[in-house]
Amino acid sequence: MEELEKHARIFNLIAPFYNRFFRSQVRSYRSILDKYEELLNIPPGGRVLDIGCGTGAFISCFAERGYQTVGVDFSASMLKAARKSTRGKAIEFVQGDATQGLDLPDKSFDLVLSSYVLHGLSSALRQRIYEEAGRLSRGRVLFYDYNQKRRWFTDFVEWAEGGDYFGFVRQGEREMRVYFHDVKRVDVGPQTALYICSQ
Repeated sequence: MEELEKHARIFNLIAPFYNRFFRSQVRSYRSILDKYEELLNIPPGGRVLDIGCGTGAFISCFAERGYQTVGVDFSASMLKAARKSTRGKAIEFVQGDATQGLDLPDKSFDLVLSSYVLHGLSSALRQRIYEEAGRLSRGRVLFYDYNQKRRWFTDFVEWAEGGDYFGFVRQGEREMRVYFHDVKRVDVGPQTALYICSQ
C-alpha cells in the first residue's frame, strides 16, 4: 500500500535520529502514567500492546511497572532502535502492520495503546487501527495524540511530514466514537490528549 510504504521509508530513515529523544520521551511518559495509570484499569501483571511502538519509549514504561508488554511496529529500523534502547527489559517486539491485521488472538490484551500514530495516517487507515485495537483489547484502548488545539510550528512540521494531522485534529475523536462505546478525552498538554476508549 503506497501510503504505508511511504511511512515505512520515512521512519526507517529517521529511526537513529528519533532515538535520540528516547530518554526525554520516557520521562514524559512516566509522568503521564504517574498521573493517569489508574484510569487505564490494567490488572496487576496485565498484558499491554503498543501499536506503532517506535523506539519503545512508551511500552518500556509499562514494562517497568511489571506489565507483560508487546511492541509492534512496521519499521524494522524503529524496532532495531527499540531493542537497543530497552535492552534488559522484558518487552517482546514484533514487526507487523496493524492496518492489515496482526497475528494475535482476539481479546488477548488488557490494554492496547497507540501513541502519536493516528494523526500521521489517512482516515481510512485510522479506522483500521480502531478496529484492530478493539479486536485485541479485552479492556481499555488508549490513544495518545494531538487534541484540537493547534500551534503554527506543529502545523508546519506535520504538514511537511505529509500525514493527515489536520484531518485527525478535526475529526479524530468523532471517528473513535463510531468504534468505541465510550471515549474519554483527557488533555495532558497544550496540544496533546489521552483518548481512553472502552468497548
